[in-house]
Amino acid sequence: IWHFNLLSEKEEIIIQSLILELIYTVSKDTTKRNSSQKSAGNSLIIENALQFIGENLKEDLSLEKVARQMSVSPVYFHTLFKASVGKTLRDYVEEQRIKRAITLLQTTDDSLTKIAFECGFSSQSYFSYIFKRRMKQTPRKYAQALCDKYNL
Repeated sequence: IWHFNLLSEKEEIIIQSLILELIYTVSKDTTKRNSSQKSAGNSLIIENALQFIGENLKEDLSLEKVARQMSVSPVYFHTLFKASVGKTLRDYVEEQRIKRAITLLQTTDDSLTKIAFECGFSSQSYFSYIFKRRMKQTPRKYAQALCDKYNL
């Protein structure tokens, strides 16, 4: 690699070894720093995505639209979201919409159709289907159970 005329062969080997160790250490630290910066950037993407979703539950929240909003590719966003949140974007959005629907069922006298559209469902029948799949009862039965529980 390098050759130093004034050094013995043993000293030359030691210096070359130290130089290689230094190069390895600098390289490792740079990789670690880049990874840390990337991780912080990924956290910010997810944080912004969760806020965007929460503020736009009524809107189209397709993978393509949310990824575009976060300025990343849909494939990258899907992988990042699932790794960070532990579920797909679709499952997360559905869960948030059902939570919002439950709040509306508890706090308003709105029709199921109005609640469905307020929560971003395309129709009242699709809302009822998803609600029943997640909550094991229809929205009407859920609302009735609330009324019965609180003698309303």
